[in-house]
Amino acid sequence: MIYEDLLKFPPYSLPQKEKDSKLKNTLAGAFEHHFNNCPPYRKLCQKRHITPPLNDFEYPDLPYLPVEIFKKMRLSSVDDTAIVRSLQSSATTSQTPSTIVIDNITRMRQVNTLVWLLGNFLGKKRRPYVILDVDPAAVKAGQNTISARAAAIRGFLVAASSASYCMLPDGTGDNLKIDFDTLTAKLSKMQAENQEIVLFGFTYVLYVYVAQQLRQKGITFSLPKASVLHIGGWKKLQNEAVDKATFNSTISDVFGIPQNQVLDIYGFTEQLGLVYIDCSDGLKRVPLTAEIIIRDPQTLAPVPDGDTGLVELITPLPHSYPGIAVLLDDMGRIVTREQAEDQRYGTAFEILGRAREAEIRGCGDILSGKMTL
Repeated sequence: MIYEDLLKFPPYSLPQKEKDSKLKNTLAGAFEHHFNNCPPYRKLCQKRHITPPLNDFEYPDLPYLPVEIFKKMRLSSVDDTAIVRSLQSSATTSQTPSTIVIDNITRMRQVNTLVWLLGNFLGKKRRPYVILDVDPAAVKAGQNTISARAAAIRGFLVAASSASYCMLPDGTGDNLKIDFDTLTAKLSKMQAENQEIVLFGFTYVLYVYVAQQLRQKGITFSLPKASVLHIGGWKKLQNEAVDKATFNSTISDVFGIPQNQVLDIYGFTEQLGLVYIDCSDGLKRVPLTAEIIIRDPQTLAPVPDGDTGLVELITPLPHSYPGIAVLLDDMGRIVTREQAEDQRYGTAFEILGRAREAEIRGCGDILSGKMTL
């Protein structure tokens, strides 16, 4: 079974046993491809005594790559002539970004997977997107944070029928200000027409630069058919003692959107295209194309459901680089494996923040021989 076959099913439609059969079959093929075509990855697998073919394996058996390795090495499983672009993470928690090489197979999988997942929550019909950030055309040299956000936002526009940007740089660096005239005119028109729109932005920007300022001015809207998608994590808001409940309540009050239509999205560059979106119970579930493991920060052994540890996410999506099992520096826990009230299947989890100090093993297994591509 190839990856594209998985996308023929709705993302959360299969019970675990049926999902495992299809996903493990696809992962076994992906593992063999990367083992045969990426020498550093093959070295890691051999040191861990795991070689193809994979038969009757469990998800924790797959050799994982610590996310840090993508900051230290350029890993590729295809010929250089097949690479169409290189992607870099925003490096928000370090000075060194991850670098991911992309071929056309991976690029198409990323786009098709994102559309597949967003369509499950928003419907297949494209909607107008109101982007609560800066138009990339207005970004000047040196505004690095805004540039990184603009690059991330562009990927989500594959599901948009149109895109309107409603913020401006304030001219002093990476800070923003609302274009009140544009935003209020746009949302007032959409409110009058009762449109099904998507408000999209980064979690911190949406709350601090938009919702709070609109509330302070007493400006509210009634957009019951709208949805809010926000990305980028909670670190900055947690530093300001803003939790998810407060965020959702504020966004709902300002924009007149039901709280269950305020959707937090989790994803990362090293498995771009895969996103994890809030279900009806406020938990994120892994779709048919992925699985999650939580590992003890000290021993790296899998922990029981409910325990907190380092998040590992597994997917056969990447073809051009061996990112099929990535151990992150995020902490999380598996909450339940039961079907959600909205009938979605999949392991349900929550992200609890970044690991403060975690020595993630694995880099040395690749780097010790000074092997490079």
